[in-house]
Amino acid sequence: MVSEGIVISRQDKTETFMGLFDKQVTAFRRFLDDKRRQGIVSEFPEVNDASWPSDRNRNLVLSHDTAVELGNPRDASTSFLMWVNEPEKVNNRQITIVGPDLPELSGRQVSFGKIVIVGAADFDADNSYDRYRELELLRYDIHLKGYMMRGVSQQQREWSRVSVDAVSGGFSFKHLGQALIAEFSQISYVRSVETVFITASREAVLETKAIADDVFRLISAMNKMTEELSFDCDSCDYNDVCGDVAELRSMRKSIKNKERETHA
Repeated sequence: MVSEGIVISRQDKTETFMGLFDKQVTAFRRFLDDKRRQGIVSEFPEVNDASWPSDRNRNLVLSHDTAVELGNPRDASTSFLMWVNEPEKVNNRQITIVGPDLPELSGRQVSFGKIVIVGAADFDADNSYDRYRELELLRYDIHLKGYMMRGVSQQQREWSRVSVDAVSGGFSFKHLGQALIAEFSQISYVRSVETVFITASREAVLETKAIADDVFRLISAMNKMTEELSFDCDSCDYNDVCGDVAELRSMRKSIKNKERETHA
């Protein structure tokens, strides 16, 4: 056992951080297995030919120009990122769709889920927060012609629109997935990326809500420690989370050690 006053070695920190989202990734894999048994999953491994024009200047999709609305506040919506420190556990470049693809949804407003799973190298107690912030921003740095994110909240939701012209021109989740994969793959420590889109039903999206909530609490606990430098476990709202997750305890020790060194 490592005491609080001892700096954890890089090897120990890397090994400890292997499983930050292991529980959530496993639960999500079970969700996908269940949907496969229902016959509502389409999988596209190694998609490399689904490029789509970008539009960084004016990517506005008004309601009368909208073919598909995804995750409207009146509908269910979830959007979250998970990473693993074992890249081989991620189906690199695979795009999975649970439910109809965009061309089949034309004219509809539907519940929506978007999940990105990243296989990365050398996440540890010192670098995980900064890397999380970098990866999280990439999820929304997508500028495709005819695709607009109308709203993104801090509660693991996403609201977006796809234009009539884009859908009639063949725009699909394969294009969106490949754009996301391309963005993440530019990061040096990212080894594998897969994306999953859910449109099957409101119920299917809500099934992942418990997973999204768990991810959000892990991230919130990490934010609180890093941004607020709050180590009063007895009064912390995330005491139960850190108590169950060794990776967060390791991060807490690392941050406290840095604080001690700074004020020594």
